[in-house]
Amino acid sequence: MRDGIHFGCFGSGKETPVLLLYKKGTQEIVAELPFPETGAGDLYYAMKVKLPTEAYEYNFREGDRIFTDPYARKICGRETFGTVPADCAHALRGGFMVPKYSWENDRLPAIPFEDAVMYHLHVRGFTMQKNSGVRKKGTYSGLKEKIPYLKKLGVNQLKLMPVYEFAEVSLRVSRHQEPPQTQQEAAKRAFELPEPMTDSAVNRQNQSLHWTEGTSVSEKYRTNFWGYGVGYYFAPKHSYAAGEHPDTELKDLVKALHANDIELLLEFCFTEDTDISMITECLSYWACEYHIDGFSVIARESVTAELARLPLFRTRKLICGWHPEYIKGWNERIGHRFLAESNDGFMNDCRRLLKGDESCLEAFSCQLRSHPEGCAKVNYLTNHDGFTLMDLVSYEHKHNLANGENDRDGTDYNYSWNCGCEGPSAKKAIAALRMRQRKNAYAMLLFSQGVPMLLAGDEFGNSQEGNNNPYCHDSELSWVDWSTCRRQKELTEFVEKAIAYRKAHRVLHQAREPKLTDHLSSGYPALSFHSERAWYGDFCRSGRHLGCMYSGRYAGEDGFVYIAWNFHWNPKEFALPSLPKGQTWRKVMDTSLKESFPEEDAQEKIGEVKAFTVPGRTIIILEGK
Repeated sequence: MRDGIHFGCFGSGKETPVLLLYKKGTQEIVAELPFPETGAGDLYYAMKVKLPTEAYEYNFREGDRIFTDPYARKICGRETFGTVPADCAHALRGGFMVPKYSWENDRLPAIPFEDAVMYHLHVRGFTMQKNSGVRKKGTYSGLKEKIPYLKKLGVNQLKLMPVYEFAEVSLRVSRHQEPPQTQQEAAKRAFELPEPMTDSAVNRQNQSLHWTEGTSVSEKYRTNFWGYGVGYYFAPKHSYAAGEHPDTELKDLVKALHANDIELLLEFCFTEDTDISMITECLSYWACEYHIDGFSVIARESVTAELARLPLFRTRKLICGWHPEYIKGWNERIGHRFLAESNDGFMNDCRRLLKGDESCLEAFSCQLRSHPEGCAKVNYLTNHDGFTLMDLVSYEHKHNLANGENDRDGTDYNYSWNCGCEGPSAKKAIAALRMRQRKNAYAMLLFSQGVPMLLAGDEFGNSQEGNNNPYCHDSELSWVDWSTCRRQKELTEFVEKAIAYRKAHRVLHQAREPKLTDHLSSGYPALSFHSERAWYGDFCRSGRHLGCMYSGRYAGEDGFVYIAWNFHWNPKEFALPSLPKGQTWRKVMDTSLKESFPEEDAQEKIGEVKAFTVPGRTIIILEGK
């Protein structure tokens, strides 16, 4: 800062832009500095100004139009989450970061995709509840307080919903809007998020809508709690900070996560008209300035290819919904995977089988082993835009009336089963079945080869009361409820042990997708499928059970791991292949038991039997040693 601040802005070329300087924390303009007309043509203007950054904020003006710098590193005026925007052009202002930050000995954990266990959360929603047990609720600092919990759980990668500065208040669509005329229009409206409002635009749009006299503020405005959409992409969200320096607080979080060998990935949602140069500059900035480990990007397909070419992603991770086929080989060219896909394929196939649908077994067997070298695969059973895991086993239909859209928003295809009762139930049999189904779900997720992504709160039964699209709720409905931790201790401990078991057995998270052949001539294939007959996977239409055996030799380990998946409601028999001489089977996991992972001295010895029976809706793991 000693040499001054470099300011730059794009103009229309009709009038020379002016730099407006404000007294910090106010809308009082203390100086107006015109940009020089010389330099980079008539569209881009630049100049250097020496000023004490701790005393000022800024905006740009061109003619009568006042606008905030889209490249601003800090946004002032949105310090409190959910504040209705003021009808004033000076309400938002650009700010300045703390000049220096000591990263000390910070280093990127550089966790390979095959070793990652991802945890997806919303910074504010994760700790906002009174029962979250943190002092600085709903903030970066509050999340930092939860690092010991995350470490104990076993996750080593966090993926945060947008933490760049966005307008969390949007204007509701008119209550007198004409009904949709076609099915296509109705579908588009059902999934459409109201466009976030800039502060200066609220009044103009308000006048164009047909509000009745006496309409309250809460009826006019809607909260964009998630934050997807246009924003100030270079500035961390101010209202997620406990103090006045969101940049420092976020860096403290990153440094603390790295010290605990946990990576931090950020989600960015770029609108269709966002220029590719701005996107690349944005991600490079966050990677360098904030030491971010990777990015999950929502953008047009052409952006993906451009980002994958950046040298930046030789040391960072890039996750998109889909990657064009022609870029998937780039992982191999640089010697490691930095690209990953994240989409609903795994979720839909596994949810259908979990609830007992037919014709799903073959698709599940493919999802189970899928983790291509050319592009890693992020798997999830629940995400922020759908049912939580508790709701997945408690509701068969969405319950979104609280969203104010007459239950038309959110997907109708949840592939859920309520286990016999819609919503909460006091019946012990239903509670036990829901517990078992959630354990089965975690087994599907954690014992598949891709990168498992857990949704925050699922591990202790967090519920959104059947709402599968709570994008507009900044309330207890969308905040993680920590009060269930003690009641759901059985599930939390299961998840901890399942993650530890995955990490301890390389066959369950291999660097290369396991083949169905014995290409090492060891006498056993890397992965084999079984049913009532050994070495024969029965993928008939009515099939709902499958045995999978992994040979440890293909992952540099001894022994075998046999997973018996029974999604049928009746018990099923599973054949066991013969083991090498001197080896026997023992049971290490059973989702039908309260203590699903017994201690080693309490594990049941199966011996050298040729078959065994698995109860209905149960998953069992055997080890052959």
